[in-house]
Amino acid sequence: MSNCLTKCCVLVVYLCSFASTIGAQTLTIPVSWRAPTSNLSLHSRESLAYEAALPLTQMDLSVGHSSLPYVQDVISVYAVLALQDYHSGNSTWRNMGTDNLQALIQKFGFWFGGPDPKGGGEGINSDATYMGLTLFYSYRTYKEQILLDTAVDVWNLIYYGAFITLSNAASGNGAGRNVSFSPPANCTGGTFAGGVFRFYNVLNDTFVDMVSTGPFMTLSAYLFEETKNVTYQQTAQLSLDFVLNHLWNGSIVYTSLNLSSCQIIDEHSLNNQAWFVEGASVLANITRNNTLSTLLESVVPSVTTFWSWTSPNGIVNDTTLMPVNPGIFIRGLAEVRRRNPGTDLARYIGAYITVQFNAVLDNARAPAPNDSYYSRPWSGPSVTPFDINGNIAALDVLNAALDLATPSSDPPSGGSTPTSTSAKSPKIGAIAGGVVGGVVVVGALVAAAQRCRRRHEVANKVNDPVAIRSVKPFTSRTARNPPASGKLLSRRVNEADQDGVPSLQASHSAISTSDPIGATSNTINGQGSVELPPIEVAEIPSLIQRLNDFLQGRQNEPPPRYNEQD
Repeated sequence: MSNCLTKCCVLVVYLCSFASTIGAQTLTIPVSWRAPTSNLSLHSRESLAYEAALPLTQMDLSVGHSSLPYVQDVISVYAVLALQDYHSGNSTWRNMGTDNLQALIQKFGFWFGGPDPKGGGEGINSDATYMGLTLFYSYRTYKEQILLDTAVDVWNLIYYGAFITLSNAASGNGAGRNVSFSPPANCTGGTFAGGVFRFYNVLNDTFVDMVSTGPFMTLSAYLFEETKNVTYQQTAQLSLDFVLNHLWNGSIVYTSLNLSSCQIIDEHSLNNQAWFVEGASVLANITRNNTLSTLLESVVPSVTTFWSWTSPNGIVNDTTLMPVNPGIFIRGLAEVRRRNPGTDLARYIGAYITVQFNAVLDNARAPAPNDSYYSRPWSGPSVTPFDINGNIAALDVLNAALDLATPSSDPPSGGSTPTSTSAKSPKIGAIAGGVVGGVVVVGALVAAAQRCRRRHEVANKVNDPVAIRSVKPFTSRTARNPPASGKLLSRRVNEADQDGVPSLQASHSAISTSDPIGATSNTINGQGSVELPPIEVAEIPSLIQRLNDFLQGRQNEPPPRYNEQD
């Protein structure tokens, strides 16, 4: 017990020194940011977004295009169109987000060519999880039940075939694998529960990556919000815990973890951060979790100023092979802002999005008559030939900017009229920082004391573990060994500019699990609720994992849980 109290004291000293930066400094808008304000009217913003979206709707996405070589590119078209209608309150692109999207899935399946159970494709799970998330975006906008049902089908596929449950993690088996993935001795991050394997059909691959786990976490959080099915909440929480315990380094989220060796692939990827902040913000909001919300106040400034993708002037300059990633990043931040209205965090994100908005209009937008074309580098130069990926990425910015418009007179058309005033730190920020810091310290004391008490009580009782029901994963053929490189990309739709994509005729009903979780049900297999541990009082977030000595005392415990308040 005294050891626990010592750790509490160490933790408090750390938090007292750290808390002064939360809310007071980290959420201050840097004076070096270019044009963090804009007086462009809502009408003008809607026109810009519509004109940028229009060319995307005139392409036949049922066949392959060399300009959209990856599944993520194709799915993003449907995502940005549904999100534009969602932010604007219109239904302009309803046909694209309903009939066309379903027809695409009917033709190609969730993986655009694999892994059909009969096809033996490797199946990159990030493609399927992103498809499920896009289906939910469309459902949220257009309210067609088939979209929600199909999103649930995707969720079931991943949950049964690639998601690591608590029982899977405890045994080191299952989750669609035919090899053991018990933690090696050098792994100190705790349980692997919550991770999603990167391949569906490569059964001996033990890599868990963020681009599969993150969208699945986010989809789970959205499904819980929509259906109130606690299984989705618990799944999202497990995935969040996995990310915090294994992939979050205190500044950014890393790419992947090889469970067999505990090797971390520490590549800097922008969409890793996107999925993290979007999923965490949804979960924090719907569970009213102040601890997680406070964590986001530190995460957001860290990932928005990271040197690998943000210039000192605040403009995103990501030049990786996946051109839609910057847009997905802004999309995730926009959701964080929407979930935290009227806060310093919302104002900070609003300024960051506006920096991108002004950069897109001033630097990446082509001159008339091609002023609906956007280039991929938001720092410019603009392009005259149409670049579909440039428009896709820009649309996430234009969509997010719709929520930032303030009532004003409409300035003359022809671009943005940014006001390049430097944002100064208000004095009230220091007060807010002190208040937030105090809340963090008190919360940490309470959480640490409660955990010490639980440990003391458990030490005097007979251990009676609760059996966790495991879900039976899909059985599938053994596939070839995966590549060792962590630079795994979304499956190519077009290799060498091929004319089309092979059709698998895989409808969502044909490849869904035989015992899916219903969109409004609280049971699995019709046999009652999944026996997962209840949500308890929030413990200290993994943000403070930098205290290695403190964390070593909990490496063999289940991941922390956040309480659900009424």
